[in-house]
Amino acid sequence: MRTGDVEKGFLETLGNLSDTGGLSPKEARNIITTIRRNPLYHVFVAAASDGQVVGTTTLIVEQKFIHRGGLVGHIEDVAVRRGYEGKGVGGSLVAAAVEKAKELGCYKCILDCKAELVDFYERLGFRRHDVGMRIDLKPKRPRKR
Repeated sequence: MRTGDVEKGFLETLGNLSDTGGLSPKEARNIITTIRRNPLYHVFVAAASDGQVVGTTTLIVEQKFIHRGGLVGHIEDVAVRRGYEGKGVGGSLVAAAVEKAKELGCYKCILDCKAELVDFYERLGFRRHDVGMRIDLKPKRPRKR
């Protein structure tokens, strides 16, 4: 992913997955710059022939204490731009993230998904495992000094 992808439909694509909370292009570019500094964080984008972003996903690599310090790939935020669903974009992005996890030496990849997407991910080789849980937190605002 490059910072220029923001102007090529990245935010619109991500917005098909979830509300981006009014994230501005400048804020998005700053986030990309921060992410690119972290060698355990990988963002993938798919582009149409005109260069517009039509899909994205993220791979975050976690080192564990179990499995003798083994690595786990967490696939997050798989999003496909409206009008490009069902054309293989999401599957290709997930496959790229899994391949990168293999290259990095991960012993497994995990992801959470909505119930209606289970069949899609099963077709990509994933299987149901455990139960995903969530708690929404309100981040504390830093105090002004």
